[in-house]
Amino acid sequence: MSVTRVSSNQLLVTQALLLRKVVFRESDAMLTFWNFCADLESKGQKRAIAMDDVMKGLGAKGPVAIVGYTFEGAWAARNRSAVDRFLEAARQAKDILASSEAEWQRLSPRIRVTDASALAIYRQRYGEGIVRRPIAEEEADARALYRVLAEIGGAELVGPARELAAGTFYRPAAGE
Repeated sequence: MSVTRVSSNQLLVTQALLLRKVVFRESDAMLTFWNFCADLESKGQKRAIAMDDVMKGLGAKGPVAIVGYTFEGAWAARNRSAVDRFLEAARQAKDILASSEAEWQRLSPRIRVTDASALAIYRQRYGEGIVRRPIAEEEADARALYRVLAEIGGAELVGPARELAAGTFYRPAAGE
């Protein structure tokens, strides 16, 4: 297996080209981020499989966050209150976006989605992507998924670690 690193600009250009291939029926399917998938769905394409289903097929019992925040552990320990407040603000923002049609209307020009049905798909998919389960359960599933990736991709994919590093999941002071 070969791992190639690309810039965010390269990724966006590649994604745009792949999207066009699917829209013009020059490709049967593609694996993509949720927002690009929502865009394709708004153009009449069907989602083949949800990432939560992929994760469950690989051994997870529930959804696991795919994107998160990265910070150095010692810094987080020194700034625990600030980190906890940031994570709470992020959770509140997600809750607002998950429940407020007005916010999606306000954001519509920024995400360049003006069609109401397309915006509804974006909103639905965004809400579906919010992981709402105890951190301990999510972390257990992330460990199981990491072991699968380490087995399939080996060191070329995950580096020398065969297990998810301790401390990968932050626990807020008031949380679990």
